[in-house]
Amino acid sequence: MKAIVTGGNRGIGLEISKNLLQKGYEVHVLSRSGLAAAQDGISSWITDVSDFLQTRQIIERIGTPDVLINNAGIMNSKALSEYSSEDILHILNVNLISAVRLSAEVAEQMAERGGGRIVSMGSIAGEIGHPDIWYGISKAGMMNAMRSLARSFGARGVLANSVAPGPVDTDMMKNIPEDRKMRLKAATISQRFCTAEEVASTVCWLATEAPAFINGEVIDMNNGANYR
Repeated sequence: MKAIVTGGNRGIGLEISKNLLQKGYEVHVLSRSGLAAAQDGISSWITDVSDFLQTRQIIERIGTPDVLINNAGIMNSKALSEYSSEDILHILNVNLISAVRLSAEVAEQMAERGGGRIVSMGSIAGEIGHPDIWYGISKAGMMNAMRSLARSFGARGVLANSVAPGPVDTDMMKNIPEDRKMRLKAATISQRFCTAEEVASTVCWLATEAPAFINGEVIDMNNGANYR
């Protein structure tokens, strides 16, 4: 069994990679900087996931995976007025456009082999709006894309789902002002941020063990901050 994890070299992505490795998967991590320290059993590939053609070539070398995890992403914590055209295109390419194009190609390959699972990292930001408007748009688009892939390829055995966490205690949180962090914590039942391990275990459950009837879904992980 083979798994590809984009942005799997640190934070949530690294926890996902380790989890899949423990489940017996051959794990391939795609990232710009590679693994900070060697991880036995995990293969590291250097690529900028916003570059569709470059990343596609690497996936072709790896071969069609049984599991694809779209985890790579960026958040700028910028106001709308602070975004340049280049900033907009970059965040959309990293978080959405390239990932959707790659997912569609992999889904077709999975379907030809009888099935596979794709899980993408969404966000509460894509459901309730976000101060970093282009980040929220990219996440909303990604979750919608998984629903579209599920409808297009589900009958041929492909499952495509998303996980939408609230704030998670990772390096990305360093971009958020301290007063806002306190407000975000206060909105949760447990008065804390989600951990990378909690997100990873949910992603890997969808990628390996979840019933096949769960397809085109978004699993919320916000501890009551966004009841739906």
